[in-house]
Parts: sequence; structure tokens; C-alpha cells
Amino acid sequence: MTDFLGPHIAVSKNNFFSFKNSVDRLDDSVTTIKVEVKDKVGAIASWGKKNDYPQQVIASAEKNASATSGLQFLRKVHYGNGLVLIKNKATEDGKKAPKIVPFSSHPEIAEFFKKSKMKKMWKEIILDLEWFSIAFPEYILSNNYKTINRVKRHKAAWCRFEVMNKENGLVEHVYISEKFGKGSVDLEGEFVSKVPLIDSYWTADEVREYCKLNGITKFVRPCFYPLLNEAFYPKSALDPVIKSGWMDVANSVPELKQSIFEKQMVIDFLIEVDERYFEAIYKTNWQDFSPEKRKEIRNGVIDTINDSLTGSDKAGKSIQSMTIMGGDGKPYPAIKITPIDNKLKDGSYLPEAEAANSEVLFALGVDPTLIGAGIPGGKLGSGGGSDKREAFTILSALKKTDRETTLEIFEFIQEYNGWDEELEPAFENTILTTLDANPTGTKNVAS
Repeated sequence: MTDFLGPHIAVSKNNFFSFKNSVDRLDDSVTTIKVEVKDKVGAIASWGKKNDYPQQVIASAEKNASATSGLQFLRKVHYGNGLVLIKNKATEDGKKAPKIVPFSSHPEIAEFFKKSKMKKMWKEIILDLEWFSIAFPEYILSNNYKTINRVKRHKAAWCRFEVMNKENGLVEHVYISEKFGKGSVDLEGEFVSKVPLIDSYWTADEVREYCKLNGITKFVRPCFYPLLNEAFYPKSALDPVIKSGWMDVANSVPELKQSIFEKQMVIDFLIEVDERYFEAIYKTNWQDFSPEKRKEIRNGVIDTINDSLTGSDKAGKSIQSMTIMGGDGKPYPAIKITPIDNKLKDGSYLPEAEAANSEVLFALGVDPTLIGAGIPGGKLGSGGGSDKREAFTILSALKKTDRETTLEIFEFIQEYNGWDEELEPAFENTILTTLDANPTGTKNVAS
């Protein structure tokens, strides 16, 4: 039995006891969900405490423009200009001179790409990798097991690993359902599909023989970013900001501002007029006025004061008012004007939101200048063209290891179907340059 180095799809029987103990010590993000089926108890490895980790990440991220914009930026940089085929040649002085090979020169590959709609498939796989660091491509074999005829993507958020079979040390299936994360799921129900799982470390020949032996004509072979301490599912890049609470801070500020906007009356001044002001102006006649008349006079005074306070032409203008002697012999203003603290104007909570959104982008590894945000603690603005160019170049270079994970799909099909071994898949990447270096301001490289 082969030892397995990634998600525990296969381990040697001798190592089963230590594997089981490691699973028992995992945090609550990896637990077992047991479901009664017809002849036995089926079980899947829970993705999160309530088997809803992907759904929780999506729900949290979809409220945050920095998260969705950052993830969208990452997947577009990851894909670049799309997949190309290259052959590495060498110049006379020994330097690499990669040459792009047209798909038309390899009809079998071109036909496969057309049949499987590979441009769409790459984008979908990259979407899952950037959001959840794992993807679940399904391979469909010919009836004689000799070739892979098609490949398609299953949404990572809908996939769950079956727990290991204690008899052979294998995780044998992936369960797929849109219902996962939304409550209890019957693994034998009509809304769940069950697909055989193949170890990502097996060679094409090992996979072919295993499929022949077990009559398997379609299977899932997951691809994933390197694991640190996880047993089944990698962590999303957004996991740190969600667990630390920064995502909640970023998402709560707009809600708080909206609540203030809806509930706070937009009043600039509180104007208080002492009743004795009117008695002093109108003498004994004030008490003879009807209530309606006194209300009309009060409103007229307030309107006059308000007209004197509002409008750009009133800036710097003074208001004249009398004082009234109180019973204690001290003078008191007849009219008192108090400015109202308006939370909608002072930018309250915006610094906290800016810091939280910056933490989100830091978690994703996206330089804020790339999506139009200023550098936290720096000068206002989103940086100059050189800042963006260098940030984009660095991010594109760092994406190479992520692209290699995506390209495992092509390389496995290439090995299984016997495509030209000299062909190397790569994603063509745009590198921004200065106009003096290139009139178009860009150049394309494969990585």
C-alpha cells in the first residue's frame, strides 16, 4: 500500500493507528458526519464545525468589496492570457529559448480542449483554488480505460471527502451536493452524487490499473495548494481575517453607517428661545394672544434665525440676541444655538474600515495599489504608475507556484493519454513595462 503525502486518500496500514490519532486531535474543522444508509453507516469528513466552512467564507466575503475584488484580481492574474503550449529550446550559448507551439500542430490536444471546453474549465478551477485552495476536477475515461476523454470541474464548495475505509486505508469517494452546508444531507438521496476518488500522487499507469481493477470510468483527482497541518481540506486565504475578526469589522462599518444614516435626523442646530424673550418683546399683549398666534410668532423667530445660519452667503455672519435677567440676578441668553454632532459628516469609523480592508488585502497578498486603494499609513492616493507596475510584476511572478498546481491537470492527462512529452503547459502572463522599453507598454511571457 502506498503512503500518501497530501489529503489522506491513502496511508499504509502500518501507519493507520498514528493517522487515526492525528485525526482525533484535529480541531473542530475536521470532524466526522455519520449518515445512516441502507446497508451501513456512511460518513464524510466535515468541512468546518457544521460542515459549512465554504459557505461561511462565501457569505462573509460577498459582503466585502476588498475581498471580492482582491480574489477576482488574483484569479485573473493566475489565468493571465490563458494556457499555452511551449517547447523549451536552447540557444547556441545554452540559454533557454521557449517557443510557443500552436494547438493546431497537435490535433488530439486541440480536440480534447474543444470537447472539454478547457478555457471555461481553467477559469472555474482557478476560481476554486483562489477561494478555497483546493479544486475537484473529474476525469472521464474511455470504456477500455486507455484514454481520458474529458475533464470537468465540480464546485469545491459542494464537495466533501468520504472518511477513510479502515479495511484498506483509502478514502475511496467524494460526495458532491449543493445541499452541503445547508443542513442535514442524506448521502444516498437524490441530491447527492458519489464519485470515486483517486490519489493525486499516483502515476497515470497506477491510476489506469486501479480503474481497470475496480471498473471505474470516472473519478475525481483533487489538486490543492500545499497543506500545512490540515488532514483533509486546506484553509482559505481569507481564513486569518475571518477568524481574527477583521472581516467582521470591515463588514460592520457600512451597516453601522447605514443605520446612522437611517436613524439620525439630519439637524445642524438646536435653537432654544426663552419664553421670556417673547414676553419682553410683546409686553402684556403676549398673554393675550391665542395659542395659535403665539405658535406662529415662535415659528417665525425660528425661521428667521435658521435663515441667518444656513447658506454659503451666511458664512461668518453674527446673530444679535438679548439677555434676560434670571431670578438669581444673573443674565441668561434669550436665544441659545447649539450645533448638533453629525456622525455622517465627520468620517467616523472610516479609519477602522480602511484598516480592516487593508488586512483583508494583506491576507490575500494583493497590494492595495492594484485595486485603487492607498497604502495604509502612507500618503492619500492609490500610488503612481510605477507602484502599480512593480506590484503587478511581483504578484505575477509569485503566482508561478499556484499555476503549477493548476497545470497538474494538464500534466496528468498528458501522461495518461500519451501526448508529446516535450510539450510544457504554461499560462501566458502579461508583464507591464514602460513605454520607452516597449511601445505597447506590455510584453507577454509564459510561466
